[in-house]
Amino acid sequence: MKKQMRKAGMSAAGDALAKRFSKEEPADMRLPEWILGLGAVLIAAAALLAIDAALGLFNVFKIGPVGTAAIAVAALVLGAAAALCWRNQKIFIRSEETFEYRTFLGNSRTYRFDEIEGVKQGSDSMTLLVRGDKVHIESCAILSQRLVDRINGALQ
Repeated sequence: MKKQMRKAGMSAAGDALAKRFSKEEPADMRLPEWILGLGAVLIAAAALLAIDAALGLFNVFKIGPVGTAAIAVAALVLGAAAALCWRNQKIFIRSEETFEYRTFLGNSRTYRFDEIEGVKQGSDSMTLLVRGDKVHIESCAILSQRLVDRINGALQ
């Protein structure tokens, strides 16, 4: 129950930020807004921890300013990665035969559905094997029905 409440809180924060920053076409695969909310929370925590490390106000972890600063840097990196993933990692169907995959860094590649060679299922994600490349899809990703149908059709 606590995990669902936290996810709902992250989702609310992500929704608010998403409305402000998302102005592009709807994607056929995208990450949910709670990923953006998680990124925002981690970045805010990093800022608070950096202040704590600099001023020594709370010493939350009882590890001194250097340890607290290290945790702040880790939180900042993870928060930025979560925000980048939410913003960039997408799939767009471009035609009946092709789709565009964008990585979390925003690099874009176009593939044909008939080039899908297989699917590798992981514990927290799925990887489409496309002409020797890998298209990463998180298990929490939201996929359009038309993308699912095209992938399934290509695998048969």
